[in-house]
Amino acid sequence: MSSFPPLRKLHYVLAVARELHFRKAAERLNLSQPSLSRRVRELESELGFEIFRRDHHFVETTEAGEAFLADVEQILPRLQADFQRARDHARNISRRNSALFIIGHSPFVPTALRRQIRSVQRRKFACLNLQFRTVFAPELIESIASGTYQAGVTFAPLEGYGLQQIPIGSDRLCVVTNQDSSLTGSPAVALADLRLHPLIVACSDRIHPALYQQLVAACASAGFKPNIAEEVSSPQEAFELVLDRVGLAILPFGVCAEFPPEVKYFPIGGLDPLPLIFMYRREDSHHAEILGDLADLLQKKCLEYAS
Repeated sequence: MSSFPPLRKLHYVLAVARELHFRKAAERLNLSQPSLSRRVRELESELGFEIFRRDHHFVETTEAGEAFLADVEQILPRLQADFQRARDHARNISRRNSALFIIGHSPFVPTALRRQIRSVQRRKFACLNLQFRTVFAPELIESIASGTYQAGVTFAPLEGYGLQQIPIGSDRLCVVTNQDSSLTGSPAVALADLRLHPLIVACSDRIHPALYQQLVAACASAGFKPNIAEEVSSPQEAFELVLDRVGLAILPFGVCAEFPPEVKYFPIGGLDPLPLIFMYRREDSHHAEILGDLADLLQKKCLEYAS
C-alpha cells in the first residue's frame, strides 16, 4: 500500500460522510454513483477497515471511520495551506530566474504542437532555456498574468486579465471507445449517438470552464443532457477509464495519437473545431521579441487536426 495519502479519494469519503447518501454525494462530485462507490471501496481496502456501514436503506460511519474522518478533516486544510506556501515560494524563485522561458499548456493540447514550438525555439532562439508546464486553464491565465509563465498554449474561448491571444491552429473532438463497442467501425459519430452512454470528459469546470460549458451547450442543442461519469485531468486517465469500461471518452483528436491499441477513436460530426491559441502578456517587454517571433511563426504553421 502506498504511504502517500490518496487525496482525491479522501475528498470522496468526506462528501459521502457529509451526505450519508452515495447518490447525493455522487451528484455533488459530478460522478456516477457506481464510480463513487467503487472508489470508496478501493480506499477502504487500502486502509484495511470499513469507513461506512451500508444497507439498502441507510449509510452511516463505522466507529473506525468516524475517527479517521475527524482526523482527515483536520489534515486537509493544513495540507492545502502548506501546498500554497510551497507553490508561492517556487513562483518567487521562478520570477527571479529571467533566463528561464516557461510555456504552460493544457494537458490536452497535441504533443505535436509542443514539438513544433521546440523546433521554432531551436532554429531561432537556441540559447533560450525553454521549459513546458502542464497546467489547467484558470491557473494558466493567472500564471501568465503574474509573470510566472511567459506564455501558454490552450483552447479558446478563454477570458481573463486581457492577455494577447494568437490563433495557431484547431483541433476536433473525438469519441474514444473500447474495441468491442457498438460504435467501432463508424467513420464518424454524431453527438446525439452518445446520449445513452456514460461519458468521460476532459473539460470540467476546474480544467477549462469555457470548454465545459461549450460541450454542455452542444449536447443541449442535440437534445440531451450529457451523462458525465468521470472528469479527467489527463488523456492517459481517460484511456484507462475507457479500458475499465466506465464510459466513452470525449477527447481532442490531437492527443489520440498516443492512444493504446486496445481503444479506438472516431471524429464527432457536427461540432465546430476547437481553436488553439498562443497566449502572453502584452506588456512583457523583456521577452517581447521572442514572444512576437514565436507567435508569428506558429501562426504561419497553423496546425489542424482531424480537419
